[in-house]
Order: sequence, then structure tokens, then C-alpha cells
Amino acid sequence: MSIFELFKSKSFGRAVAESILIMFGVLAALAVQSWWDSKVERDLLLSHLTAVQDELHEAQASVVENLRQSGLTIDRTHSVLTMLADTHTEAMPDSFMEVVGEMYSISGPGIPLSAYDAFVSSGSLRLVKDKALRAKFAEYRSAVGDLQKVNQALWSVYYELQVPFLNKFFVLSEFGWSIKREDAFGNRIGSSGEIPKSRGAANWEGINTLEFWNLVYDWRIAYGDQVFGVIRVQGLCQQLDNLLQTEIAKLRR
Repeated sequence: MSIFELFKSKSFGRAVAESILIMFGVLAALAVQSWWDSKVERDLLLSHLTAVQDELHEAQASVVENLRQSGLTIDRTHSVLTMLADTHTEAMPDSFMEVVGEMYSISGPGIPLSAYDAFVSSGSLRLVKDKALRAKFAEYRSAVGDLQKVNQALWSVYYELQVPFLNKFFVLSEFGWSIKREDAFGNRIGSSGEIPKSRGAANWEGINTLEFWNLVYDWRIAYGDQVFGVIRVQGLCQQLDNLLQTEIAKLRR
């Protein structure tokens, strides 16, 4: 059979038609698979971003409450400095020890990161195409890490500088703290000297020293570093939340 006759034969036409149908079928299948893979990725990304956004809202609430508590702590520190500056009083007022105890409120805000860390470890961060959002994610995580370091440093300052003085001149149990030598807190303060036994006892002569004045003043400065970090995280929370809202709206279309 000649080539011309082959092209004119019905079997050849049928073969060509079947080949075209198969090709379109394969392309259609690939398109469907591609669409499905894209949908799965979009749904996964949406799930992660929604979880991170919910976590951000928790962080924002925690930050607001921490800033409220921080304001009280700074006010109490100011009250202690004011009392120390009163040179006309031989003894501190009855409220002095209570205010000193309230001054040492050093817990940082609880910033949840489980959803964020799960998002990053899943590899889904690569699906975020918005460069500004990716950059803000990194900036936020870095700021939270910095805040955690500041809070840890504040605890170190407290244990290494404040507690030895308090243990020497105050009755720590007056502040409502449970002192047990077998726990970490008891071990650290116990190593700095004998824990006073009598309630209500305080060495006012020792408290009315430049050393204590400096400790309180330095504490206020150190605590201000934590407040600054909290305010920074609060701002980044809001910025990240705004960017996430836009990205989530796009994925839900």
C-alpha cells in the first residue's frame, strides 16, 4: 500500500483520532492533577495561616495584659524610690515591704508559637509568595526571641543581684514566696546567706543605703528593656495580622 493510500485509509484516520483523544486525555488528567495538587497546597496553606492568625490574637491579648501589669510594676518601683528619697522619715512606712514585694513582678508575656513553628517545620512557608509577609514572619519570630532573652536576663539580674540583698535585709516570706531549700529558688537564695526566720523583721539601716537605692533604680531600667521588647512585639503582631488577613482573603476566593 502506498503512503498516499495509507493516509486515505479509515484505519489510519481512526488511529490518528484515537491518538489525539489519548493525548487530550493525558493532558486533561495532568491538568486535573495539577489543579488538585494546587488546591491541596492552598488548603494546607490556608489552614496554617489561619492557625497562626488565631495564635497571634492570643499573643496580642497576652501582650496587652502584660503591658498593664508592667505599668503597675513600674509605678510600684517609682513608689519605692519615692519612699527611699524621703529623708525626713527615720523608718519606712508599713506598706514599704508590701510595695517592694509587688515591685518584683517580672514574668514576661506568654507568646504562643506552636502554630507558627508547625507552619515553618511543615515546609509550607515556601508557598507564601508575598515577600513582605515572609519578611514580617521572620521579623516577628526574631522579636519574640529577643523578648524571651530579655526576660531571661531579667530573671538572672533578679536572682544574682536583687535576691541576695533582699535575703539579707528582708523576710522573703513576707512577700508571699514559699522558701524551700530543696527547690531551685531556695537553693539560690539560701546560698547567699541565712534566711531570716522572724516575720516582720527588716534591717532598715541596711535598706536605707545607696546600694538598695541603686538596685531599685537599676531594676526599673532593666524592666524598661522588657517593656520596650513587649511594645515591639505588639506592633509586629498587628502588622503581621494585617498582612495575614489579606493573604487569607486571597486564598479563600
